Amino acid sequence: MKRQLAILFCAALLTAVIATNVHAQGPDAHVAAAKAASTKAGSTQPWQDLSYVFDRECHPAGAGRGGRGAQGAEAIGKNVPLEPGEQRKLVETPREEWYVKPAKVFDNLYYIGTKTESTWALTTSAGIILLNTNFEWVTPHLLDQMKDVGLDPANIKYALITHAHSDQYWGVNELKKSVPSARIVMSEADWNTTANDNSPDRLRPKKDMVATDGTKVTVGDTTVTIYLTPGPSAGTTSLIFPVKEGNQTHTAALWGGTGANLIRSGVRNFPDAKTMLTTQTAAMKRFVEAQKAANVDTLITVHAALDKTFEKIAAKKPGAANPFVDKALPERFNTILYECAQAKLVRLDS
Repeated sequence: MKRQLAILFCAALLTAVIATNVHAQGPDAHVAAAKAASTKAGSTQPWQDLSYVFDRECHPAGAGRGGRGAQGAEAIGKNVPLEPGEQRKLVETPREEWYVKPAKVFDNLYYIGTKTESTWALTTSAGIILLNTNFEWVTPHLLDQMKDVGLDPANIKYALITHAHSDQYWGVNELKKSVPSARIVMSEADWNTTANDNSPDRLRPKKDMVATDGTKVTVGDTTVTIYLTPGPSAGTTSLIFPVKEGNQTHTAALWGGTGANLIRSGVRNFPDAKTMLTTQTAAMKRFVEAQKAANVDTLITVHAALDKTFEKIAAKKPGAANPFVDKALPERFNTILYECAQAKLVRLDS
């Protein structure tokens, strides 16, 4: 916990140091930079248009998802009733509303999520690393569907939960019922959230492995590096890992979440909006730099709509270039997230 607090303090300090240059640009300059990154001249593929990401992220300063913004008026505590939208997520929906056929995206990466919530299976020489679970009722279906692409859920060694929201962690206990030996990995702040939010008690996972900034999870021949990128939750994490296509190895980045929430699900994630945005932008900067150092050329997201996952899956053809590999795409995605967050921060300060 002390280490995480130190990281948050350093993040805020780093942002304060560069604040003069950031603010000199004004919010409109940041928005313009994000807007420019959202489209690519001469692009013909639907997934190359990131206008949706721009529209989603460049909303006014301090406004978190669903009204969880700078004012912090939402109640705090385990006994706060679930929001109507979260309450609905407890109830199983008809199969046709969520089902999408599992797909092999790389030789070692499979999409096994729903139409909206992404769950990924990263295969290794010694087992499977699951990237997020899903809702309580759908996770058992997803585990069973892994068999459709030749994967045995019993081989899951780790589940990396990128942020403590219902669509990422509510299925953890269902996973543990099926694969008791699977280790669950979250940041300290997000373990704290799962222990104190207003989710039903049956959904609270037992605390397991704690990820810190730079934690490496290795299974066989594959290592996933975890970075703290707080914003959607107090302890959101993002990932960098290798993906394989024939005799080639590429490097994928997965942002653990986008946007920022001051308060969500009965938990205050940050003391105030200024701390939230300074912490987030500094962490974003570190993760973008880590991607550059790792030569990331593949974008993976936690919601299929963010990078038009299904369009890329549909376009994937044997013997042809993998549409998921596009070095410019993660760079443009990073620019949108970072510049939109900077614009919110500048607006807040002014």
